[in-house]
Amino acid sequence: MTDTAIGQRDEQVAEAIVSGGRSLRLVQKQFGLSAGELDAVLERLWPVDAAARIRMIKRDVGRLEALMAPFYERAVKDRDVPSGVLVVKVFERLHELCGLNSAARVDLQIITQPKEMRSFNKIRDAVYRVARGPDWHPDAGNGSPSDGSNSGDGAGGVLSPPSDTPNQAIDISAVVLESTPSPRESSARLPASHF
Repeated sequence: MTDTAIGQRDEQVAEAIVSGGRSLRLVQKQFGLSAGELDAVLERLWPVDAAARIRMIKRDVGRLEALMAPFYERAVKDRDVPSGVLVVKVFERLHELCGLNSAARVDLQIITQPKEMRSFNKIRDAVYRVARGPDWHPDAGNGSPSDGSNSGDGAGGVLSPPSDTPNQAIDISAVVLESTPSPRESSARLPASHF
């Protein structure tokens, strides 16, 4: 096709879309266009690049100002409230077109201060350092120093196994528990002179 034939076809496509109100699919079938060819026609008719967008914005600003002028005069001279409301809405649309109502960018950074140790923890740590030695550290997990060794007092951690046999099971069958006698049992053991 020559340039003039392409131009004439593009005008016919534009007429079918705008005046005829046909969908793009119907226009594509009517003119025998592929999807790529239809996209090229639309790009030539109504380009959507930065320059085209600026032209559209300028055109729309001019049209909105022309539309607003008589209502602005009526709102100011006659104090017509509906005209004033329409003028405000047109101003809002103008500001949207020009990007004047965009929200200010706010970069929010939340910085938290490290939590200060509570007084209870300070006192507890001081007591543990005195009892278990200066190498004791509160992050050791079970109360033992952070290097994993016992502090030398033989106590070790509450739940830690002895340091020389870390994987050995503990035999508790030999442990004998003394039970606290009930009041009846304790009175039976007391001498009679006690009463």
